[in-house]
Amino acid sequence: MNALHIEFDLPCLLATQAGFNAENATAEVRRMLALFLYEHQRLSLGKALELAEISYWEFSELNRQLGIPIRYTQQDLEEDLNRLAHV
Repeated sequence: MNALHIEFDLPCLLATQAGFNAENATAEVRRMLALFLYEHQRLSLGKALELAEISYWEFSELNRQLGIPIRYTQQDLEEDLNRLAHV
């Protein structure tokens, strides 16, 4: 898989305040980035799920908790149908 590796330092105090720890920081940052990009229509639902590495149901629950409406576009449908065709 082609991937862009991003690395940055997160001050311990900020990590603690955000509820991150050494075991969950990477996963939590991925989820928060996916939620942000989805909310601001920079990623489709399918791509946000891929970035977050969580299920649709987990992502939906996070959106509900944060008050982010779920949009399901024609592109999302096409991506889902394409994924199903390759299962």
